[in-house]
Amino acid sequence: MKGVMGFLEKAGLVRMEVPHEDAAPAPPPVTETTAALPPAAAPVPIGAPLKLDEIYAQAGVPASLYPAERLLRLIEGLSAMDPGTRLMAIQAMDAADESWTIADPLADAQTKDQALSMHAELLQLNLQALERDTLARIETMTARRDKVVDDIRRQMSELDALMNREVSRAAQDIAGQEAQLQAAREHTAVQLASLSQLGQQLQNLSAQFGAPATTPKE
Repeated sequence: MKGVMGFLEKAGLVRMEVPHEDAAPAPPPVTETTAALPPAAAPVPIGAPLKLDEIYAQAGVPASLYPAERLLRLIEGLSAMDPGTRLMAIQAMDAADESWTIADPLADAQTKDQALSMHAELLQLNLQALERDTLARIETMTARRDKVVDDIRRQMSELDALMNREVSRAAQDIAGQEAQLQAAREHTAVQLASLSQLGQQLQNLSAQFGAPATTPKE
């Protein structure tokens, strides 16, 4: 192990420290039996980015002596190693540093994974609720649209019938007025013809018999 730790120290991945006898013992790792998760976090607004710190805080994830993210970064830094060598290196680091054990990041990872699972379930529930509400609103809007369209179509049909009745009545009234005018024209023409004939007859009398001669007085 010392050889592996020396290699890691030279690579700048770890720093070996001499343990002190009076150093306080490391607290026990947080496990599933010592830290219970609180209820799920509050709903996340639509479009809001994931904020892991808030998710963990709302889920009551306790602080870890050696967070899981730190172990993930270490694994990423040792990605050039084969899996066996990488595992030996991490075990060597665990053995060399008494302030933490491998159980710390593992417990932290488990607790955070539970928090993320609860948050994912909450997102699903929020989406399902949004889907129900949205579909209900769409159904209401569709029903209102159909009713308004039906009312407008009914009003348009009534207006069309009213228009047709008005056109028909106006046509009848106009025909009646035209018939009356034509009758008046014909009646007037007959009367004018009678007056002309009578006048002509009277004129013929005057022309035929002339005015009587008058005897001059002596």
